[in-house]
Amino acid sequence: MTEIVQWLADSRWLPVADSLVTIFGFPFALLGLYAVRRQMKNDGLAVSAGAIGEMRTSIMSRVDRLIDANQRKDTAQWEYEFAEFANDLEMACAIYLDGQMKGRTGDLARKMIIDLLKIVDQDEEMSNRLKELRHANDTFKNIQEFKATVKR
Repeated sequence: MTEIVQWLADSRWLPVADSLVTIFGFPFALLGLYAVRRQMKNDGLAVSAGAIGEMRTSIMSRVDRLIDANQRKDTAQWEYEFAEFANDLEMACAIYLDGQMKGRTGDLARKMIIDLLKIVDQDEEMSNRLKELRHANDTFKNIQEFKATVKR
């Protein structure tokens, strides 16, 4: 054992040891980086899918409440629910624009947001209410940016 330690301590062998570590260590380091990158991508997809599922559930629940308020002709409740629906859409657009929607679930979420915004734009009452809710230039700025940059 002491012979090995003495051999390793001999400075003549350091360049050889250095080369061996480089030759064998570099490919393992690359494999490790690849594994980390792949895991990060998979984690990102899982987080994206979970967040998108929750977002969809929240928005669809809000749509149900909007429909219910409309059918009951409860104007005050409809206005409240629409304002919250607009806030949900603003958050969804911000999440998308931040690059948090990944993979196939991200693509589905993008299409859902586009469809919901198209419904709002095509419905005169909703479109007017959205305009009324803008109380500053940056109100619903993520919706505006999403509409300007994201296409089906």
